[in-house]
Amino acid sequence: MYRSVTNLLLALAATILIGAVPVHADERSEALDRQATTIYQQVFSPFCPGRSLNDCPSSKAGELKDEMRAELEAGKSPEVILNEVFQKYGDQYRAVPQFSGVGVLVWLVPIGFVAIGLAVAVGVSISRKKTASAPVPSSKPALSADQERRIQEELSKLD
Repeated sequence: MYRSVTNLLLALAATILIGAVPVHADERSEALDRQATTIYQQVFSPFCPGRSLNDCPSSKAGELKDEMRAELEAGKSPEVILNEVFQKYGDQYRAVPQFSGVGVLVWLVPIGFVAIGLAVAVGVSISRKKTASAPVPSSKPALSADQERRIQEELSKLD
């Protein structure tokens, strides 16, 4: 009896271990898929103008994606893979500009426009708040004593 329980436990442990291996492999594959997709989205396709490598349906794009995926699986870093692609095809295929040279302007100009827009909006808001909180002048203008007397004389003539 002791032997059958031991065999049963060993069989159960083996089943669990065998079942866990594909899950681990699937997780690694999914992680590589996400990483590869991120890389593909950072490159404009040399084969489909105006599209990212990720969205290009051409067979040449598929071959390039397969090469990049194989390099990822081999352990190359995404930065190295991207640098190799840009060296081969040129920097004009960068979907995300670098933060150097003219690329700095690409990053900073939109931020500048947002900052200016916020400053204008805050200024207009403060200006309107001051205008709204200013005392409203009375609709009755101040009259001199002589003007008051003349008005009263004219009104008494009408009666």
